[in-house]
Amino acid sequence: MRRRAKRFTAAWAAAALLCAAGLNAQSGVHAASPEVSGEALAHAAESGTRTIVSAVNVRDSLVAQYGSPVIDGEIDPVWDKARIVEARHASGDTRASAAFRALWDDHALYILAEVTDGSLSMESPLPYEQDSVEIFLDENRDKTKEFSVDDLQFRVNFANVQTIDKGDGSRFYTATRLTDDGYIVEARISLKNKPDNGTVSGIELQVNDAEGAGRIGTLNVFDPTGGAWDDTGLFGEIFFTGKKRGDKSGLNPYDLLNLMKRALSIDYSLYKNPGVVKDAILQVAAANLLGSADVTQEQIDEQYAMLAEAIDALEMTEEAANEKYFTPLPVEYLALSDKPGSIERLSYRTANPDGGMDTKYVNVYLPHGYDASDKNTRYNVLYLMHGMGENENLLFGGPGENRSLKKILDNMIANGDIEPLIVVTPTFYGGKGDIAVFHEELLQDIIPLVETKYNTYAKSASLQDLKASRAHRAFGGFSMGSATTWHIFAHCLDYIKYYMPLSGAGWGLAGGGDAAQTAEFLADVVRKSGYKPHDYYIFSAAGTQDFAYPGLHDQIEAMRQLSDVFPYSSDPAKGNLYFIAGEGGTHTWYWQNQFIYNILPDLFKGES
Repeated sequence: MRRRAKRFTAAWAAAALLCAAGLNAQSGVHAASPEVSGEALAHAAESGTRTIVSAVNVRDSLVAQYGSPVIDGEIDPVWDKARIVEARHASGDTRASAAFRALWDDHALYILAEVTDGSLSMESPLPYEQDSVEIFLDENRDKTKEFSVDDLQFRVNFANVQTIDKGDGSRFYTATRLTDDGYIVEARISLKNKPDNGTVSGIELQVNDAEGAGRIGTLNVFDPTGGAWDDTGLFGEIFFTGKKRGDKSGLNPYDLLNLMKRALSIDYSLYKNPGVVKDAILQVAAANLLGSADVTQEQIDEQYAMLAEAIDALEMTEEAANEKYFTPLPVEYLALSDKPGSIERLSYRTANPDGGMDTKYVNVYLPHGYDASDKNTRYNVLYLMHGMGENENLLFGGPGENRSLKKILDNMIANGDIEPLIVVTPTFYGGKGDIAVFHEELLQDIIPLVETKYNTYAKSASLQDLKASRAHRAFGGFSMGSATTWHIFAHCLDYIKYYMPLSGAGWGLAGGGDAAQTAEFLADVVRKSGYKPHDYYIFSAAGTQDFAYPGLHDQIEAMRQLSDVFPYSSDPAKGNLYFIAGEGGTHTWYWQNQFIYNILPDLFKGES
């Protein structure tokens, strides 16, 4: 059935493209049964890394039928063939209900969510505490504890505001519509591998029910524990079926629409040659407004390539180049490296507030090829702190484990992005349990333990030798670990040269003062120390959808005004401070790992 799609949010040019295209909602040649057919099961086979099975308990799965709906917030007739699955696991005080349907074609998975909820809110600064739908996908269905290369977690609220906790956001296209008793979400997720009848992937679908400024409960299709955000093994399954001989996918304008949305959001004042992209946008619009009503996929793909090439051709002004811009982590860096490092666990004793001693632990990443007997090869050390409610095991797990950060480090080192280094994950829990005095434990217990055991630049554990080797030491952290980092800066400038505060301002440093007071406090620390601007570096980051973003951003801006102490530049040769804003980024380690990937090449740059 042909009809024009009317509800797109990628501005006038994108709307013109879609309206002119006269998109088909492809329903396939044959009517489809809501059950998995024998023909579909007969197609089951092994296909690359995708899991193709010959039998699955479809009554406990989400069944996706073949068809390509138009993603515009309207329910096409093609959705009638899809089986309705209700969210059956409720938590908290939710009074909402939700029903889901799924379709697929050769390129994408489509999800329709119909949410009944009489009270909608997006007051909370936390995206998951707004009325919203979350889609978790384990495309390869390998059920890893930790999210891997093929896994994603996308979210969209009832006002069609997207947030990306894990995965490539350019694969996500959505439209929403308010109804008399709630809202509708239509979502498209482009797939990395071409599916077929019998393909099975892991999936979880979740509804966040908000009231006022908080979330009062959730609804889940498969996971009764609420832990799917942290464990793909808790996902259910989605079974692909219903494609008949001769069935073809509908048009895919969505990649182009997402690219146009990106193009329309560019701040062209940052570039010398903005006309290359503006002209490309006009060409796309003209081709669809003035050309044939029957747009082909080949034409859409050509327009995509033209616009992408134009965006790549943008040249920054000298002032704009002073900013540090976010670069997405290559997905292949989440794969196992053929040159893996190793994880060791060390224990130590440290004082607690009661006058006793606590036994605590750190995990230590050693790069591939580390040789304890090779005293001539020495390593820089990064101390990396977790956030509130986490511990020293969060990032590396322990010996023998291969969590995301370890894989990123392994691949960056193997590919020559960074020099081999040692990374240590301590915890502020235990001991005195106060981030304001954690510097005491760091200097008295942790650094001496680590840097006398391993081949580092510290000749001994004496304060004199630790000071002499400060250029080979960095400290960073996420959230409460970021707040810890600011406290470490205030107390350990003599012993640490590089700082990486992520998603957290310097809470409490200036007696609870505002951003300007905190900046002045930090500048005063530096002025009293006698160090010059290139004797210390602060590389910071946060996602724009992170609740911690405003506080950290404002503090960095205030520090930036104190250019005698904190000269700002993306080039460490010109300045000692920069801030990365991850567009759409949230308060999760998925984003922190990407920030770490962006910042690591600037740590220890030029240090012999």
